[in-house]
Amino acid sequence: MSRKRVVYYIDEKGRNPVWEFVTSLPSDERDKCFEYIAYLEEMGEEVKRPVGDYLGGKIYELRPKQTRVLYFFTLKDYTVLVHAFRKKSNAVPERDLKLATKRMNDFLVRYQKGQLKI
Repeated sequence: MSRKRVVYYIDEKGRNPVWEFVTSLPSDERDKCFEYIAYLEEMGEEVKRPVGDYLGGKIYELRPKQTRVLYFFTLKDYTVLVHAFRKKSNAVPERDLKLATKRMNDFLVRYQKGQLKI
């Protein structure tokens, strides 16, 4: 297994959008999300459908109930959660993929500049 430490993306204003979204969910959905996040931390790149899936580029998704948590792998031992939303159709909306990619790039640039401590 390839255990990966899970970290949450925090924007330049100090907001943690994934944490904020997940903790706002009803308790059963919130608990399922945290269960899937713990499983992701344990299994790393071994996570497969129905729990998770590869979306393209470097972005993956966790699939608890109708919620989607988008993430990427980086720095050998880390998984970064960058976006979460409630899925309303079969396909992941392009705007959500773009936002996840934008946050991933922001995270990587700020990390390389030494602006992030994880």
